[in-house]
Amino acid sequence: MEFKEALTFRHACKVFDENKKISKDEFGEILEAGRLAPSAMNMQNWEFEIIKDKELLSKVKKACWDQIQITSASELMVIYAKISELKNDEYIKKIVALKCKSKEDQEAYFNKVKAFIKNNVGDSDEQIYGWSRAQCYLAVQNMMMQAAVLGIDSCPLEGFVESELNKVLEINPKEKRVAILLAFGYKIKPTTPKFRLNLDEIVKYR
Repeated sequence: MEFKEALTFRHACKVFDENKKISKDEFGEILEAGRLAPSAMNMQNWEFEIIKDKELLSKVKKACWDQIQITSASELMVIYAKISELKNDEYIKKIVALKCKSKEDQEAYFNKVKAFIKNNVGDSDEQIYGWSRAQCYLAVQNMMMQAAVLGIDSCPLEGFVESELNKVLEINPKEKRVAILLAFGYKIKPTTPKFRLNLDEIVKYR
């Protein structure tokens, strides 16, 4: 599928066909698209968890306003925004070492990352969560578009009670927080047309 066609194909699928499953290889391609997503300073602020257990899926659904996508999807992914790791020098050094080979370059880039977080993000959990959550959405878009290219439907899910979801998933919100959930599968109903503002209403030049 061509990219522009995939843009039109992609939509927020509300009900998936429970009998149609995504192949392991194709879902692997979707995950790889998430892994390759851009992030500020290449900090890769995300973590992906695939929920397969049916009992757990049922509990997750209750914490997500009983949205049917949770249990009708072929695959349900919880995307976490990292917090504590972004405060951990060892994590930052690990990421820096992927990019920089010499000790001098590693030290220089490490200091650049630390300065960026201090001056542009902040050091509170809430500030780091806000930054990490924004980076997660870049990975979300990558994965939804890769799915669309493969003819696979998706639905991003922001509707959840975080405190309840934390209990169900046994999450320590000091370490990471749920940014969004992402469901993948195959639609039952035909896609409805997109309704978007015209370009001249959203694009300005100066």
